[in-house]
Amino acid sequence: MIVEDAHATLGAGRTDSADGREIVSFHRRRDLLGVEIRSLRNSGRAFHSYSTDFEFFAPSTWHGELWHRRRHAVVEPGTVLCAHPGEVFLARRVITPGAGNFLTIDARVFHEYLTEHALPTSKQQLRAFTKMSKPLDEKLREVFRVVRPGPSALEIQSALVEFVGLMVGELLEESTGEAASIDSGLRTAARVRECLHYDSSATVDLSTLAKQAGVSRYQALRLFKRRYGLPPHTYQLSVRLALAQKALREGQQPVHVATHYGFVDQSHFTRHFKRLLGVTPAQYARVGARPRAAKPRASSEPFIGSTTSDSRASRTTGYGILA
Repeated sequence: MIVEDAHATLGAGRTDSADGREIVSFHRRRDLLGVEIRSLRNSGRAFHSYSTDFEFFAPSTWHGELWHRRRHAVVEPGTVLCAHPGEVFLARRVITPGAGNFLTIDARVFHEYLTEHALPTSKQQLRAFTKMSKPLDEKLREVFRVVRPGPSALEIQSALVEFVGLMVGELLEESTGEAASIDSGLRTAARVRECLHYDSSATVDLSTLAKQAGVSRYQALRLFKRRYGLPPHTYQLSVRLALAQKALREGQQPVHVATHYGFVDQSHFTRHFKRLLGVTPAQYARVGARPRAAKPRASSEPFIGSTTSDSRASRTTGYGILA
């Protein structure tokens, strides 16, 4: 394992792929809190993700079919997927394996950037899929390039400000509100989701979910999958792992995070985390810790340098931020 901790960077987590295997890299800067880049190379696996913050996925050579907000779209270089906190997106099919980048921006940080443009953020939402103009594509690529060791804080902040400046004209649209208000099936799925978020012990069963939603087990399962793209148990694990990842990013210790988010023990947590992210919780925390926090903070959200590791042991059908 190679560990790098430059003065201005929080590092990167990476799985080596010299012989064509998948590479996963994480990049953060101490002088740019709330922003993370995750880069994939040689990626040929489908993935699914629960977003804890605002997220942008832009493939550079990867090409595949994604599901997001109950829509399917073919995503290729030049296209960007945008997700709000609490949303799920899935890669249903990989057409061409390759490379791509994820930009994650903390919700508070993102809204600070938007307020510079005097936008009514409560009435705006990011478009699910957008074919970017050449200037926007170039600015997003610039963000991916500079959030690394080396570039100055001024250069990085300038790249983000310019990206957001172009983004507001292309990626934002008026919010149409929650469609579940007029669709009983979507309301049922949302109720099941609420129950999953409420049960921080991760022990709720399908019968309980169905009873709480007032439908049969078959209906609960079918309606939930139709709305969120995943069965309830996979969705719940995705949420738990996403929030655990965020807790590690904030400097909380793996042993406390594992307990807080309902994993049986540290090895259970490590097995799921590495299989889905390519690095262990300890590796991720080591390259991404803020000042140490003793325990995970209470959250109103649903529970749910470089490090190198071999990704061959983590081959699964799902992959991504979470899978």
